[in-house]
Amino acid sequence: MLWALLAAPLAAQEASILVVDLDRAYETSLFGKSMRAQFREDNQDVAAENTLLLNALKDEELQLTEDRATLSAEEFAAAAAAFDAKVQEIRSARLEKIRQVDEQFKNLKPLFFSRIEPFFDMVMREFNATVILEKRSVLRSIEGIDITDLLVERVDDAFLASISATEPAAEN
Repeated sequence: MLWALLAAPLAAQEASILVVDLDRAYETSLFGKSMRAQFREDNQDVAAENTLLLNALKDEELQLTEDRATLSAEEFAAAAAAFDAKVQEIRSARLEKIRQVDEQFKNLKPLFFSRIEPFFDMVMREFNATVILEKRSVLRSIEGIDITDLLVERVDDAFLASISATEPAAEN
């Protein structure tokens, strides 16, 4: 605990007000990077699904075009209408999926902030602080009361510990 106090900015140790740059914490912490990487990975699956669906629809459209020569006008009109309805249904479902992905992306930062909330309490107690302000809302401050690097370090330590705790034990 003493080494942590010595490693922290001196002004922060004496301040009752601390400052944090939440965007920088989100962008630089391993936890924030992991959240964004998982989001990108999940969305690669969505992109792959879109590609498969698009290719299948192109193939079906080409087949329908070829079948036009052998179908009556009524049969072709019915097949074309069914294909169009199918395309509209798929488009609607994909637009909903895109809306959900967009919503998930918008919620990444707030989710990150809510999950690191316990670290704010811990740092506040450690420095006997009464308030932590977001850096963008502070007009001027002493750089020494900025706890962003300390917060990122604590979040990263906890994140790495949680990863190592969930990995299977190495066999001897």
